[in-house]
Amino acid sequence: MKKKTLSIKNLRFEFKSKTFYRYVFSYLLVFLIPFLFVSFVWYQTSTSSINQQIDLSAKNQLLQARTTLRDNFSQFDLITTQMRYNSLLTEKMATHPYYSSQTTKEIQAYKINSSVIEDMYLHFNDAPDKLFSSKGYLDVSTFIERRYDNFLIDEQALRGALATTVPVIQSVQQLDKDNALGLMFYIVPLTTEEGVIYGSVVYTMKMSDIQRWLDQKTAKVFLLDAKNRLVAASTEEKMPAFMNHPAELKQVLSQETVRSGKDKYRVSVVRDEDFDLTYLALTNSNSALSDVKAVQQGLLGIVLILLASGIAIVFFIGKRQYKPIQELEKLMEQQIGNATSDEESYDIHNIGSQVANFLQENKELHQEIRRQTPHAREQVLRKLLMGRFKDSKEISVLMQAVDVNLYKAGYFVMLVDTRMVTTETSIQNQEFLMSFLDEISGVDYQAYGSEMLSTQAIALLVSFEKGGQPSLIAKEIVAKIVLENVVAPAVGIGGIVHELSMINHSYIEGLAALEYQTLSGSSHKILLYKDIKHSNKNDFGGYPVDEQLKLRQSLQQGDLEIATETINEMVEKGVHEQQTLAGLKLYSYYLLNSISTTGIEIIGKNFYQEAEKIADFSNIFELQKGLLKMSEQICQAVQDNPKNEESQLQKDIFTYLNTHYASRDFSLESVAEEFEVSVSYLSRFIKKESGVTFSKYIQNLRLEKIKSDLVETDTPIKDIIAAAGYYDVSNYTRKFKSIVGMTPGQYREKNR
Repeated sequence: MKKKTLSIKNLRFEFKSKTFYRYVFSYLLVFLIPFLFVSFVWYQTSTSSINQQIDLSAKNQLLQARTTLRDNFSQFDLITTQMRYNSLLTEKMATHPYYSSQTTKEIQAYKINSSVIEDMYLHFNDAPDKLFSSKGYLDVSTFIERRYDNFLIDEQALRGALATTVPVIQSVQQLDKDNALGLMFYIVPLTTEEGVIYGSVVYTMKMSDIQRWLDQKTAKVFLLDAKNRLVAASTEEKMPAFMNHPAELKQVLSQETVRSGKDKYRVSVVRDEDFDLTYLALTNSNSALSDVKAVQQGLLGIVLILLASGIAIVFFIGKRQYKPIQELEKLMEQQIGNATSDEESYDIHNIGSQVANFLQENKELHQEIRRQTPHAREQVLRKLLMGRFKDSKEISVLMQAVDVNLYKAGYFVMLVDTRMVTTETSIQNQEFLMSFLDEISGVDYQAYGSEMLSTQAIALLVSFEKGGQPSLIAKEIVAKIVLENVVAPAVGIGGIVHELSMINHSYIEGLAALEYQTLSGSSHKILLYKDIKHSNKNDFGGYPVDEQLKLRQSLQQGDLEIATETINEMVEKGVHEQQTLAGLKLYSYYLLNSISTTGIEIIGKNFYQEAEKIADFSNIFELQKGLLKMSEQICQAVQDNPKNEESQLQKDIFTYLNTHYASRDFSLESVAEEFEVSVSYLSRFIKKESGVTFSKYIQNLRLEKIKSDLVETDTPIKDIIAAAGYYDVSNYTRKFKSIVGMTPGQYREKNR
């Protein structure tokens, strides 16, 4: 089949790829969702802010109108108070043939104190039918029929108001206009010093003056009395119908918005408790927002332009971002070949699947973390110490993922020997020791432990703050172990490193220090790797024992990098320190023996032949090349050997358990010896993987074997029990009954 080719010209405007469409669609979602959300929030916020400004402006103007009206009413009250002390303003003087003219002049004098007073009238209870004004006196009926004949005044209501004991406000409608307010009465009682009411003062005001106080450019303002009846209005044009219905008005006062016909009004209310009045402002939202809407329309146009520009940019970026996918497609085609006719070769899902499969081999840790979530930290620490991780960013992510928090000043590894536990303490104490060292901290350090399978030791990754000293930290940790566990273990400490990616150097040095204590019979319970060179150096022929042990441990751990580094250092040291040719020759054989011995332990006796091949070297540098080659073989063998990999170890251990559980010599210690792990580790490992203890797991295996043989064979019961690994048949018969609820014989009869 001819391979499909794409030219640059075809790619320039080709938009047929599903992957490209997905890219563009995803970018559009990323752009449009926040863009539309922000636009919506902006619109709602701006509208809400404008409405708040409208309400605030209306309320402020209502407060101003209330203050103006209250000041005028207060002035009327003051005038009324002054009148009661004026001897010329009494009923006797007002009706006197001579002094009545003086009364009229006094009223005129009070009237001019306020520009809003249209006229003022005195009424005395002793002359109930008369009203005295600045123009003389007149009867109440004349007042209604002649003086204000163009207004609809209820005489009975007026007479009732004249007898008031508190100030009263009344509005009067014009006769020639329906529901038109033309006049306002403010009636204030006249009292003596003893509080006895002897009359009242009627202040008349034109509605035009009141409207001037209430007028607003953007709102209609109304003045209501205690019963929600209309007293005054800023304008009588297009007055909402509900203004003449107190019951409806009561509901309107409790709302934020109200509709009247096609218009929608915002409601603002201010109350005057002193005069028992209510100020109501109705703001037409459409007219109030007309200027703002013009601005919003302009902004909306800008938003649409931004939207169009954003979509264009999305397409541009999508096309740019799609280019790496094209390169990845080409790379995957080279790896797996062309897609078949039934496949979409440019499908991002197929690419992702292939990349995932391709990278899966390098993601073993992530798979183990998902499978072994409770023990992820131990897995990460173990692999970090063994030098499996070299990327600092990856290490940082993994440390954070398993909740490992370390100080940044420096790091070192502390190896705690657990072999002493087998002889000096119980398995429970050994398990307690691992649990105790799982995480331990002090004032200036933080440490996390992991039990290493092949070394029978607990490795502590210790981080410390600036100024921390490994020896002092180790002594503090050992003191805590002794306090909790009585026995003081041997401890080997590696050198300090400042990058976690180099921590395996410290780990191998710690192993070397621990091994040195065993080889030398050192009485030191705590030994730093750097102190080995100062400890009994002559006992080992003057050769660098510290580096020889470090080399041995690096080979046993399969760390070629550290092994290579150590070999080069030892060769360089031999060249500089050995003064004679014979000494250098002996030193060279010392190096060859160190590596060949370790190689034979790991690979087998066949490795001796590799050592023989390079034994006939002419100089130490020729030997160096051979040693590096031998080290590479040893490290490769260690890495290929799965016995220390927990996933393989799990299979091997449970296969062994399922095969040998019936052996009478079968025990936790024998299994630990078989797999070269500590008893405590094996106990915890089996419980972690199976959910039950070692003894319970073996008991279940033997029980199922006995049940199966009871049903499927005619073998005597005592032979079946003995074949399952139990010595005391009668004792197990009682145990079988306690577990199953019947004897082995009854079980055989029931299930056959």
